[in-house]
Amino acid sequence: MKTVTIILIHLYLGIFTLKAQSINFPDENFKAALIAQGIDTNGDGNIQKSEAVNIKKLHVNNADISSVVGIKNFTNLEDFAFLDNNLTAVDLEGMRNLKYLYGIKNKITQLKLKGCTSLEVIFMDQNELSVLDLSGLTELKDIRINVNKLKSIDLSKKPKLENVQLFRNQLTAFKADNSFDIKVLDLSKNLITEIDLRPYSQLKEADLNGNPLRKINVEGLSKLEKLYLEPPIFTSSLINQINTSGLVSLQEYKW
Repeated sequence: MKTVTIILIHLYLGIFTLKAQSINFPDENFKAALIAQGIDTNGDGNIQKSEAVNIKKLHVNNADISSVVGIKNFTNLEDFAFLDNNLTAVDLEGMRNLKYLYGIKNKITQLKLKGCTSLEVIFMDQNELSVLDLSGLTELKDIRINVNKLKSIDLSKKPKLENVQLFRNQLTAFKADNSFDIKVLDLSKNLITEIDLRPYSQLKEADLNGNPLRKINVEGLSKLEKLYLEPPIFTSSLINQINTSGLVSLQEYKW
């Protein structure tokens, strides 16, 4: 009798422990998408923290997801994609192993990335972001936030940043102090009137088509190959003069 009692106690404790470790996912669609990828290795219909920590890559695209609450339990996650869902807010703060983030085609107005210090790539096209704090993300190499509502963005102190695409936002200025390795810059179809590109000596392509530009500084950019400065449609250029001295590599130039 004592043996049976002990076995039952151990069984109960085991079940209780599993439940205690189970992650709460308020969005059933998110949970279902995770389980469909085989993360539930013990087949109990839930995802334990011990299962989550083994995952480095997670793509949950086109799954009708409206919340990714619970994702922070995936503490070793490096690659996270959630394209074409119904997300409006994504909180990834403190996920220090995350390197690649893909959230194209949602309805995101709030994206929290504080403490994501390993982040190298951010693709967030076709959302509704108006602000985004990228402070402390010094590993960033490639950022693409096209077709959003950004009014400003600070890309300063990103020494590894090479590719910047912020096409069709509401930017009135470009700030990237001490981010000198930028090679490709797409700021087309924004509201920028003045810009100085001279600090970015590695720049190869600069697209500022569709901005109401009045003044631009590009002299001395010896690696610049492509420069696009055409005004918004049905308007004339407001730029009176451009100093192109030192643009020895320039191959394509539209003004």
